[in-house]
Amino acid sequence: MRVVAIVLSWNAAAATLACLESLHQQSMPVEIVVVDNASQDDTIAQITQRYPDVRLICNERNLGFAGGMNTGIRTVLADPSPPDAVILLNQDTILDPMCIEHLVMPLATDEQVAAVGAKIRYPDGTIQHAGVRLEWPRAVVQHIGWHEPDTGQYDTVQECEFVTGAAIALRTAALDPEHTLDEGFVPAYFEDLDLCWRLRRAGWKIVYNPMATLGHHESLSLRDELQRSSYYNRGRLRFVLKHYTLSDLFESFFPAECAHAERYALWPVEGRALRWAYAETLLHLREILVARRQLDPTFQPADEDQLIGFMRCLQRAQARALWRNAHQRADWMFNHS
Repeated sequence: MRVVAIVLSWNAAAATLACLESLHQQSMPVEIVVVDNASQDDTIAQITQRYPDVRLICNERNLGFAGGMNTGIRTVLADPSPPDAVILLNQDTILDPMCIEHLVMPLATDEQVAAVGAKIRYPDGTIQHAGVRLEWPRAVVQHIGWHEPDTGQYDTVQECEFVTGAAIALRTAALDPEHTLDEGFVPAYFEDLDLCWRLRRAGWKIVYNPMATLGHHESLSLRDELQRSSYYNRGRLRFVLKHYTLSDLFESFFPAECAHAERYALWPVEGRALRWAYAETLLHLREILVARRQLDPTFQPADEDQLIGFMRCLQRAQARALWRNAHQRADWMFNHS
């Protein structure tokens, strides 16, 4: 089995070099491609100097996670003999020596498996990821085992709904070279869940293999909490609007989301992040609905109008909470003047 690891780098030379070193220590042969998203530090120079065997692709601008990874995937799929599997890796991952071997094992033993995720640890050894589930109905990501000590409680190989894109093995036969990761999830968040959802819808299996282990620092590229929350919520909304059924959207998601928007309207991070995410989603809603229509041919123009109306309702829910708070403050100041 020919395997290519694709590492996405951006302004973190030390982390990227540590990841590459761990790839060079793997128990099975693996070709390495680094896609650099227009780093401004010395990442490219250091890779060229220390790892001349690494295939380096330099983007002229930062394409985000999906755009950067798609560049790498399409490049290797265009090879005269494309690989059987690609491993997508964040730059701040450090793989244990048998990680790649265990990541591709389910692909080699079951031809219906399209994606395989790993058991991922924080630097302190606690679990970061042992599979992913979505909290209903708002599609909030819950990493299974998050911050738990690793006592073997998640050591069973099993089929699952989602795995994280921080370290994921993909069967190239399951990928469309033109449309792999949805680049509308920019710069990051939910593009991995979107891919898993589409693969499962096409009849493929997603597997979690706990024998594939690695460490992950997490969020080196987006350190600002407000920025992370804003991008996360925008990605969450895009995912929901693409994939939820209309009945789930209208009967479950929107009531829960409106209540959440009102409750957290005044919070300095969550409230501001939601306001930005709602505005951005409305701005790009037509394009999101085009993506939905490609997945759901029964989607009608009248359904589009309803979804646009509901997104505006979310904005109004926040506005109502802000208005009530302003009046309460005005009343308090009047009564205490």
